[in-house]
Amino acid sequence: MATQSLPLIQKAQILGDMVYSPMAFAKILGISRQELIDKEAKGTLPPAKRNSRRERFYRPEDINKYRHFLGLPPLIPSVRKQLFLNFKGGTGKSTISASYGFRLAQMGVRTLLIDLDPQGHLTQCLGLNSQQFPKTLFNALIEKEEIEKIVVKTDLPTLDIIPSNLNLSPVELSLFSMNSREFRLRRLLSTVEKNYDLILMDASPSIGLLNLNAILASNDLIIPVLADFLSYHGLKILFETLSTIEEDFAFVFENIFIFLNRYNESHRICKRSKQALETHYEKYLLNTVIRQDTKIAEATSQGTPIFLFAQSSKGAEDIQSLIDEILGLKGADHVG
Repeated sequence: MATQSLPLIQKAQILGDMVYSPMAFAKILGISRQELIDKEAKGTLPPAKRNSRRERFYRPEDINKYRHFLGLPPLIPSVRKQLFLNFKGGTGKSTISASYGFRLAQMGVRTLLIDLDPQGHLTQCLGLNSQQFPKTLFNALIEKEEIEKIVVKTDLPTLDIIPSNLNLSPVELSLFSMNSREFRLRRLLSTVEKNYDLILMDASPSIGLLNLNAILASNDLIIPVLADFLSYHGLKILFETLSTIEEDFAFVFENIFIFLNRYNESHRICKRSKQALETHYEKYLLNTVIRQDTKIAEATSQGTPIFLFAQSSKGAEDIQSLIDEILGLKGADHVG
């Protein structure tokens, strides 16, 4: 691939001026607004920033600093590499992974999102025009460019992304002839993981060398399923594939999480599908379900994470619950 003349790192203008009020910031920290103000007055916590009207505000990158002063551990103690994958398409995987990663960045987690699909759905769900970026993972994996040169910075200092478009398409064929082709992504991520708390990958609904690389580079597998029996059949194929990978590469995920997406409790088929999952995949099935919510669809159509589009919606509430359950934060009050 010829060298591109466009800048190597572009600024993604998707987030505006991301700030928290004292009440919202205190909520994320798990304390009251008054306690936040009192601790700042006593010097236990750093003073808030002030705008031109002398109103107090905070930024996402302040969260970890304040947690440290409060004696609270980081939300993610050591870097996690998580993969959203399902061999069945249409499960809302990119939509949920975009808002999931965005929300964690809002919560102060240094997050790198990686779009592994040449269709660029994760990229588009963040409101980015995938075609404007000349660099994809192809350039780092195949052409051996430094990964920092393909990382796109966003307006949210805690959120970076490696975007995708059709320039990623030749990656499967190119990987095929390379040595240690199954582990190239794992080695690549090891060069930047010190910069992040979370590396989150969104894969296409297929099994190939790139997705195999992503599996072998991840700690956690997150599987969205719809409450229908085609999704149930897709899970069977996925777990059969994982069994083969375990035998061939002596690899086992540290955690596998399955959750129901677009769930409507009033539909009998949804209830029956949920019961089937509880019977056969109870070990992996999360309590959290993402309820059917038109706000999520509207946010996706506008290329906006649900937490910017409608943060009080049931969709935002459910994705927050998903985060809390996966990270063991159940019971914590982080919605702000």
